[in-house]
Amino acid sequence: MRNILFQTICRVGIFMICAQALVHFRPREAYEKYLKLLVSVMILIQLFLPIGSLFLGGGRQDAARQLEAFGRELEQEMQKAQESAFQTDGLLEQMTLEEVRRRIEEQTQQEELPREASGEIRTDVEPVEPVKIGE
Repeated sequence: MRNILFQTICRVGIFMICAQALVHFRPREAYEKYLKLLVSVMILIQLFLPIGSLFLGGGRQDAARQLEAFGRELEQEMQKAQESAFQTDGLLEQMTLEEVRRRIEEQTQQEELPREASGEIRTDVEPVEPVKIGE
């Protein structure tokens, strides 16, 4: 399918270059509009022949097979992408947990260092107001 389309585009491109040269070197200006009309019709015919053979000829079955193969390939790639996303999520979660553990360990080590240096244990106590029941 792609090969036929690529060949058609190449053929039309070469034809357009040659046709433009022909129009440029026309014998008289009066022939320009007729040459342009003729070239336009010929380009349209060159473009529609492969498309018509695809839809009207045996190209339907080939196109259907290629579409099915493309669908299967797309499904496989989507499944691989989903598996990769799950693995990436697991790795990210593991890395996050390791980072949290490392930071907690660093924080506890930093808190223990001043205690060991002074020999005293500091405790911060917040005042609590008494609770009265029944009032």
